[in-house]
Amino acid sequence: MFSVGTDIVAISRISEELAERILSEEEKKIYNSFKSVKRKKEFVAGRFAAKEAFIKAYGEKNLDFKKIEFLKDENGKPIPGKKLKKLLNDIELQVSISHEKEYAIAVVIVLRRDEK
Repeated sequence: MFSVGTDIVAISRISEELAERILSEEEKKIYNSFKSVKRKKEFVAGRFAAKEAFIKAYGEKNLDFKKIEFLKDENGKPIPGKKLKKLLNDIELQVSISHEKEYAIAVVIVLRRDEK
């Protein structure tokens, strides 16, 4: 069985406090590698949207945002980090994050193999 979650975020709503509250230590390393404030806000908005989309697709609302960790592969594609993989067990997921002017959007697809 699979489920889908999506979320959209206005980049203008993003603050340093939000970044501190939702980013894992590994995500903060990526965040801190960006030089411009604009790119940092886009990154946080994208990760926030992805985390919200994951919660919607996964179906459990009481998850720590810092454990819902999306890093990136060698091509820049968002992938689940170690903390998130620990939560997933026999669940596979795909995530897509996009930015356009003042918005960031994310879509997460969760595939549960253990359900009949």
